Amino acid sequence: MEAVFAQRERIRNPVGAGLFYPDDKNEILKSIRSFGLEAGKGGFAKAIIAPHGAWDFSGALAANAFSAAMGRSANIKRVVILGPIHDKRERGLFLTNSHFFHTPLGKIRVDQEITGELEFIGNYFEIDDIPHLGEHSIEILLPFIKYCFPRASIVPVIMGQPKKKYIKDLAQALKTVIKPVLNDTLIVVSCNLSCDYDTATAQRLAEETIRLFSQKDAAALGSAILDGSINSCGGGLVMSLLESGLLDIECSCSAADYMVSAVGLENKTVFYSSMAFG
Repeated sequence: MEAVFAQRERIRNPVGAGLFYPDDKNEILKSIRSFGLEAGKGGFAKAIIAPHGAWDFSGALAANAFSAAMGRSANIKRVVILGPIHDKRERGLFLTNSHFFHTPLGKIRVDQEITGELEFIGNYFEIDDIPHLGEHSIEILLPFIKYCFPRASIVPVIMGQPKKKYIKDLAQALKTVIKPVLNDTLIVVSCNLSCDYDTATAQRLAEETIRLFSQKDAAALGSAILDGSINSCGGGLVMSLLESGLLDIECSCSAADYMVSAVGLENKTVFYSSMAFG
């Protein structure tokens, strides 16, 4: 019976370990602690924005975001984690068919019930592991989830190109499915601020993105994303969060007082930061 169960247990294995972040448990723990995270101590954010760059560049910022929610660690049952797909050919919203996502710190269970509810409510959701298998935007943050919220399950959702219909569909699904369980849920948006060949342009776009995120103006943010005024990788997911209404009007926004940059693929400069809503 155990052998049969093992065959049916679907596990999404990491593709970025050893590339974007350490693949050894002890090295991961050493890195996380060097970023200043201390289990059970931190703020009470309802939602956070964390970058998905290599940990050498943006790991401290990701830790800063998770620290803003670690005061809720005893109560968090699930983490809804939203990430962009870097393959520009992909369209739509993709849930996972896996039972677990594996990390060097251990497996994280997928909340199948919430996943099923999102698929039922949404018009553009698909349960399909294929887009998840090579995508790092969610994976790179999973060790932080396992460390900060060791008993929590995850609800991984990735979005292809940020079209208006997908943004609105995700916002409505989050509002319907997550609002009733928001008190024991953390929402994590995996998002980088900007990317451009010219560093000065990338910085200007990054600063504008932080301004729009901080103001929580979904309409202005949406216009900037859809007309290309900003090129935030994951900005459409932030727009869905804002449109969902899960962040009430009294929900304050705290932005990191710094951001970092790194030269990435094709010699483009990428800017990273972190934010928290709570």
